Amino acid sequence: MSDCLVIGGGVIGMMSARTLAMAGASVTLLDQRECGKESSWAGGGIISPLYPWHYDDLTNELSFASQAVYADLCLQIFEDTGINPQYIQSGLLMMNEYDSLLATQWMDKYNINYQHHADGALFINIAQVRNPRLLQALKVDILNKGVNIIEHAQANDLLIKDNQVIGVKTKNKDYFAQDVVVCSGAWSSKWLKLTDEVFPMKGQMIVLKSTKGVVENIVLDQGRYIIPRADGRILVGSTMENVGFDGRTDIGVKKSLHEFAYQRFPALLNAKIEHHWAGFRPASLSGKVILGRHEQFEHLLINTGHFRNGLNMAPASADKIKQLIINA
Repeated sequence: MSDCLVIGGGVIGMMSARTLAMAGASVTLLDQRECGKESSWAGGGIISPLYPWHYDDLTNELSFASQAVYADLCLQIFEDTGINPQYIQSGLLMMNEYDSLLATQWMDKYNINYQHHADGALFINIAQVRNPRLLQALKVDILNKGVNIIEHAQANDLLIKDNQVIGVKTKNKDYFAQDVVVCSGAWSSKWLKLTDEVFPMKGQMIVLKSTKGVVENIVLDQGRYIIPRADGRILVGSTMENVGFDGRTDIGVKKSLHEFAYQRFPALLNAKIEHHWAGFRPASLSGKVILGRHEQFEHLLINTGHFRNGLNMAPASADKIKQLIINA
């Protein structure tokens, strides 16, 4: 029996497991497939909400708190594992919305400034990580910290005694713990009843083979983004498709994303599309992150519904869960 049982091995689950283990808890993490191979792997790695004025105060609070620690966090994980998450403060060039009334009111509230740019507003402090590498590093790191990772173990139901959750049931085995933390992203409502239902919002992305310097900053326009990686590759995303768990990619979307990139950077017109994939963001009906104790059962905590912001809120979300458990 573990102190904490974490359900879901994406960035939210692994970061929660890491934080709890560092606080001294014995932690078991279950994932229905392999850790870090779903939504967290598929995203862009921008450490900021795309248009933060569209989100609630909690999302912004968690984002600011995570931004403050990400550089040191990535450095520590790199030192401990030898895997470089490629944290880069590349800045974000926003080409639309930055001058709207809602945006200016938000920037006044949080004392946010930007540099004027010929194509929009440059937020120089925004950083990125290469999320597949961060996830690889996190998996090694939490194993080194004693977290027991069990993959291909899908949680099917809660184990409950006297209105207290004592573990979860999988196909082959029951797992017990003092506290259960649900971090199963878009799949959360498939096995757990939540008042604020969580559902998948599909996003398709491509990566282009290019050279360094073609794109210098993250570029955001009309809800889509262009992200320059350290090796010169360019990630372009993404769509918003409410189609359930349909992971198929579409050739029309592939062409549209490429067109979006080369219209803004003509040098990318003949860039080779190396990969095209889709992921499932965990969206909630309320549009808000679901973070806290379950309203009905004791010893059950929820850390899901982060939508497009799981990676950029993960460290602070994990810390909130730790505080709820250790201060109980």
